[in-house]
Amino acid sequence: METFFTLISSFPTVLWTGLLLFCLMYWGVALIGLADFDTPEIDPELPDGGLEGIAGVAASLGLDGVPLSVALTAISLSGWTISYFADLLIFGPEASGLVAMIGSILILLGSALLCLKPAAWIIKPLKPLFKNTRASNNDLLGATGIVVYAVSPTAGVIDCAVNGAHLRLEARSSTEMAPGEKAVVIKYHKNDAVYQVVPEADFLTGLTR
Repeated sequence: METFFTLISSFPTVLWTGLLLFCLMYWGVALIGLADFDTPEIDPELPDGGLEGIAGVAASLGLDGVPLSVALTAISLSGWTISYFADLLIFGPEASGLVAMIGSILILLGSALLCLKPAAWIIKPLKPLFKNTRASNNDLLGATGIVVYAVSPTAGVIDCAVNGAHLRLEARSSTEMAPGEKAVVIKYHKNDAVYQVVPEADFLTGLTR
């Protein structure tokens, strides 16, 4: 048991231990209702700054289709396991010196690369559980959201619930809206990766410009 605690609290496994503990703390908070289980996954169709490239990489690795929290937990668990056993079998808790340091760096890099495939294996059977929480641009058109950061012609963020998932969307409107007001999505501007919204009252009365 002493060997176990020594290795998980030593470089390089300690980095994975920290990430795994962060994920476990998140799930603990989620269980008591202070966080949302339905954290949306990275979707190539959703505007999220520069995440479109990341979404493509995630899809190619089989890490798409589940909430980000689930993917990160699977990655951290896989990386932690690989790093721990590699350190245990190659060096052990008594290792020291330059060779051990170089070896630890190699273990860290290797575990970061090798953890992706096992993480994809963990995620694969979970994907059907989250298929109903995915959202596309078409799903968001006509959806009602709550203004989080004041919406204007140049800035703004709304929180929109679609298929059980809460999404933070970059929003713009010719009518300024304060936090807490309701807004309806009427258009997606692909080039700018923002949504055009109008106040809910204007939408209901047909004033959508």
